[in-house]
Amino acid sequence: MEKKGLNTTEYIKIIKESPEKKKGYAFAIVTVVVAIALVVLAIRPTILTISRINKEIKEKERIDTALTQKISTLTELDKQYTEQKANFTSLKLIYPANANFSLLLANIESVVSRNGYALGSVGFDKYDKNENYKISAKYLVPWSLRVTVKGRVVNLINLLKDFEGMPMYPVVESVSYSSQVDKAGLTTFGINMRIYQIENSNFYE
Repeated sequence: MEKKGLNTTEYIKIIKESPEKKKGYAFAIVTVVVAIALVVLAIRPTILTISRINKEIKEKERIDTALTQKISTLTELDKQYTEQKANFTSLKLIYPANANFSLLLANIESVVSRNGYALGSVGFDKYDKNENYKISAKYLVPWSLRVTVKGRVVNLINLLKDFEGMPMYPVVESVSYSSQVDKAGLTTFGINMRIYQIENSNFYE
């Protein structure tokens, strides 16, 4: 009997079903699986770690910038304090603690005599709060100052201006006068002023 030859279709079928081809497919599948495993188990965590580190770097840069700005601000404040230190030293004399108005008393006497008046009396008292007067300063506390002087009426306006021009910034609130005039034409005046002190005794410590 004569053997029939294999046709083309049968050859292709044999090649497809050959063990080498099957091994090739298996190897390709394993390679894909390993690649996926590497992406999931190694590359992805690495990417996440890099992303986290970048965020931490940006946060540290932000903190560093903020600290640099604060240091710059503190340096500028220290410079300003050094320049104004003398003024801060005299501040306790202008706005004293514990109602120590010694500098004010010394100024009052010179202002009165400079304007041709004779000083009669000086008195300090706690301020009788006026409903129409409100102070916005947190630490300044108003006090009342009453001064009696004797002199001529014509000099009174200049005297009041000099009082309010003192470095303690007193505010003239009212003026009263006696109806009696002595032989020299002198009148007694009572001048009420608002002054300020620091209530906290440790404020300048």
